[in-house]
Amino acid sequence: MWELLRRNPRFRRIFFAQTVSGFGDSAMFLSLAIWAKDLTGSNAQAGLVFLIITAPGLAAPLLGDLVDRVRRKPLLLWMYGFMAVLVLSLLAVRSADQIWIIYAVTFAYGLMFSVPARSALLKDLIPSSDAVHARSLLITVGEGVRIVSPMVGAGVYATFGGDSLAFIGSATFIVAALLLASIKVVESEPERSEEPYRTSVTAGFRYVHQVPLLYRLVLAMVGFMAVIGLLETAAFAAIDEGLRQQAAFMGIVASVQGGGSVAGGVVAGLLAKRAKETRISSVGYALVALGLLLCVTRQVPLFLVGALIIGAGLPFLMLALQTACHLYTPARLQGRVNAATSTVGDIAQTASIAAGTVLIGVLDYRIMYVMMAVAALVSAAMVFSPRLPTPEIIPSVADEQPDSGDAVVAVPPEREPK
Repeated sequence: MWELLRRNPRFRRIFFAQTVSGFGDSAMFLSLAIWAKDLTGSNAQAGLVFLIITAPGLAAPLLGDLVDRVRRKPLLLWMYGFMAVLVLSLLAVRSADQIWIIYAVTFAYGLMFSVPARSALLKDLIPSSDAVHARSLLITVGEGVRIVSPMVGAGVYATFGGDSLAFIGSATFIVAALLLASIKVVESEPERSEEPYRTSVTAGFRYVHQVPLLYRLVLAMVGFMAVIGLLETAAFAAIDEGLRQQAAFMGIVASVQGGGSVAGGVVAGLLAKRAKETRISSVGYALVALGLLLCVTRQVPLFLVGALIIGAGLPFLMLALQTACHLYTPARLQGRVNAATSTVGDIAQTASIAAGTVLIGVLDYRIMYVMMAVAALVSAAMVFSPRLPTPEIIPSVADEQPDSGDAVVAVPPEREPK
């Protein structure tokens, strides 16, 4: 996987661009919530930051349609530039009266995440033969960044104040924009569809339903997400009632799970070159189920091992679905297909989080962990079908370009469709 960074300068630049911007993004979220708490003294006002950042996800299908109708690189550059300026508005925050500025910046972050332009651009940038390794690297480093950056952001805020967050956030967007601007990429032609707008917006959902492998992966993911949200509340009960630890112990659990995700991303990338997406996904669900069952114990070491295994399993799921979308979806449907998968997953997870807040009052947390493990095993069985055909790989303009982008050559995919 790391060889890809050495020999493909275009991917190397977008890799660093996404790493830098991802670091800045995740460093900001917790810090903005802390800032809101300091200004108002209200836990609800702080929690509103996390609600606001998820709200724009409801518009993901509309934004996915936009991504398929325009050139992705200029769109990303405009987004990075706009955010670099907007984040500096945090310099005006001095009291609770200006908290609306924090909320406005938070909403803009959420809107940017809901635009699937970065994922769609990879179809035009990465040859099909490198899709698995590219996605694996981005997932692995993204998970690693999420371990460190929230602590860094909170530490910077505590030491230097809110103004420092504004400068850091703006700087990361500027660096990402400069790296992206330096990439030479030949994009697929934007779609000029004459079909009704509503039909165009929902094209991603229809396409997923028409491709059996994609449909099975998404269906399994939705079933899993519809239950795994219980973990948000069950984990606190497990730490309090089962392990007899303070709530702060959740930070240790999150770090262990994050470390597992980094390791899982590397292993998943190595296995994915030799196995179908369904096999990789089923392994991931099985790992998550095992980890959840270990968390039923009241022993701290076993609980942490369970968290580690859960973290290791999640990248398998992400890699399988992202690779399938990359390989088996046309370039100018990438935005809508990615938006469709994220929308149904987010809705299912949100519903299960809400259910968890109710069920924790009537169910033992261990029963909730077992329920989640069963859901993971059911999803593993759904995607394990040996007779599920692998679709034909849909090439992109990147398959006709060398890594440097200076000439035109044919780069056939390493894994042929079965």
